[in-house]
Amino acid sequence: MDTRTFIVGGKEVDPSPGLDVLNFNDASVHRFRGKDRTSKPVTELVIHETVTRSAADTVAVLKKRRLSVHVILDEHGRFTQHGDLANDRLAHASQHNGPSIGIEVVTPYYPEYLKPGMAWSTVIDAPWAHKKKYVLPTLAQAEAIARFVEWVTSPASGLAIPRTWIGLAGTNLAMTDVEGAAKLKPGLYAHHYFGHADGAWLVLYAWLRLEAGLAPEAAFDEAVRRATGVRKRVDLSDLITAAAPKE
Repeated sequence: MDTRTFIVGGKEVDPSPGLDVLNFNDASVHRFRGKDRTSKPVTELVIHETVTRSAADTVAVLKKRRLSVHVILDEHGRFTQHGDLANDRLAHASQHNGPSIGIEVVTPYYPEYLKPGMAWSTVIDAPWAHKKKYVLPTLAQAEAIARFVEWVTSPASGLAIPRTWIGLAGTNLAMTDVEGAAKLKPGLYAHHYFGHADGAWLVLYAWLRLEAGLAPEAAFDEAVRRATGVRKRVDLSDLITAAAPKE
């Protein structure tokens, strides 16, 4: 059995170049067990943030709370896979559990959880975040999320998740709740969109990478600039206009 692939519908599927994954075929990776959803379409991706400091802590917290997740992303941009992306219905996003994959990105989120020597260090003013301050994920994590979104919405993944940005309305991308996001709809979600407070900044970064075509460092800096000080949404009108096809 190959431990460096994604498991999708019981099959080993190669990740895209640049994605570093260790799946539950490795004895060190805990496998969460949920309900079987074999043959049912997987149409959503939900991005979470953990408020922990390690992947191991994340697994322990999820076990304690009787929750689960398909994938965890550590501070170095490395994935561990804890459930079959197609066949396992896991408990991570309430009513969205049925058709979705959940990914937990390991971050402290709150400034008070930072300590010297940690991978995370930058805090921004973020009226959209819980407690109005936000600890940024690492560049490695942001880039891994963008690459994962690119892979999981492609035919190569074997899944049916469209690259539909649920938080995008016109030229504005949500950083908080999204009207109607509690209802099931194929596409890409931040957990923040339906009553929580996590994942929105990472969705913004992924959009800047995949839709605006910015390089990693430029996308990171741009996501910081656009998300700092805003209350509910980020204006992307200049980038959307620039990317529109010319007649």
